[in-house]
Amino acid sequence: MLAQRSPLIETAARSSLSKGRAGSRVTFFPSQKNGGPVACNNLMQADYCVHLEYRHDVLSYQCRPAALCRGDTRYKADFLVDLDSGQSVYLKFLRPQEQWSRLTQEWLQAVEAMLLDGGFLFRWLTPAHLPHPLITHNLRFLYHYSFGCSTQAAQKVRAKVNALPEQRTTLKALLASNLSSQAICYAIFLDELRINLEQKLTPQTVIDGGHDGHL
Repeated sequence: MLAQRSPLIETAARSSLSKGRAGSRVTFFPSQKNGGPVACNNLMQADYCVHLEYRHDVLSYQCRPAALCRGDTRYKADFLVDLDSGQSVYLKFLRPQEQWSRLTQEWLQAVEAMLLDGGFLFRWLTPAHLPHPLITHNLRFLYHYSFGCSTQAAQKVRAKVNALPEQRTTLKALLASNLSSQAICYAIFLDELRINLEQKLTPQTVIDGGHDGHL
């Protein structure tokens, strides 16, 4: 007896975001990895873009990629992320697990079965999986204040810190040198210089060098 084949998984284009709708806000995130603005349906998506820009393993990403459909099951991811491993992974935000209804759990099971059958990589993002808001705030500050800076300028900042006896300084001390604030922010964002992202960024923030970077 022949085994029954699962219905094919199809893709369905999603409407483009060009203007706000009632109860929603469209934010265009200036993505360097994608070489242009990324239209986000809400601020949560826009905030997550900065983490995708920060991650070294992410080559590019799409916000609101095409929906995946099989029968009555429809999956609309928040992001489709292309990794340096050659793989792509779908990401979707979910409410806290304690807020899941029976219908939500049934939908999750149906979507997971569909994605696993299709060989798709995916990850659910509940609030517990998301970075602390202060980390997002710091990364967003560093990203926007370093936008358009060159890697060569970031390398000069790193070399300046690594030339110090303890390979450590403060943000205030770096700002007092001849280095631009844009280059300092970019060097930190590239993780060539490290700070504690879980603490508020101030002039007294300690900046560490002395490790192999990825420039």
